[in-house]
Amino acid sequence: MYTKTTLFIRTLRAVTLSLAMLSTAALSEEDHDEAHESHLLEHHEGHEWELGISIGYANLKTENEEGGNLHLHLLKRLQGDGFEKYFSVGVGAEVIVTTDNDKHYGAMVTLAVHPWRDLVLSVSPGFEWAKHEGHSWEREYATHYEAAYSFDVSENYHIGPVIGYSKTSDTEHYTVGIHIGIPL
Repeated sequence: MYTKTTLFIRTLRAVTLSLAMLSTAALSEEDHDEAHESHLLEHHEGHEWELGISIGYANLKTENEEGGNLHLHLLKRLQGDGFEKYFSVGVGAEVIVTTDNDKHYGAMVTLAVHPWRDLVLSVSPGFEWAKHEGHSWEREYATHYEAAYSFDVSENYHIGPVIGYSKTSDTEHYTVGIHIGIPL
């Protein structure tokens, strides 16, 4: 018999993978002519700040556990006519709750690059705190990598698949999910 947490994690994993596949399928159907691409670039450059929310599935490889993942970030797009317009800086936070109810928290500083259309690649150095059943809190330096591709749903938000990888000195985890970005 499954616990409520296990059922929730399995349902979350199925929904996340389904939504990721649907948004990836939409990518292959998008029409990217030059006028549309130019409009998108102007639209995204017009917003200085973005609040990003990612929800999905996490696989804690070294601990042989899985869980639900919530990742938040607040990014500021750098302004200018040169190379800097392809970068954002900000802060992020992450929460993972495993099927064993172990909790992992992360806080990080983020540097993101916007190399092509709506693709965002980021690296986020920071710290991860973990508490395992019967143990005290452990803190480790962690580096979090992420790749997201988004589709404009309206001028108020965009959505798309996201994948991530995080590494400490002795643990690592992978994430897959759905990213929702809200321009501010």
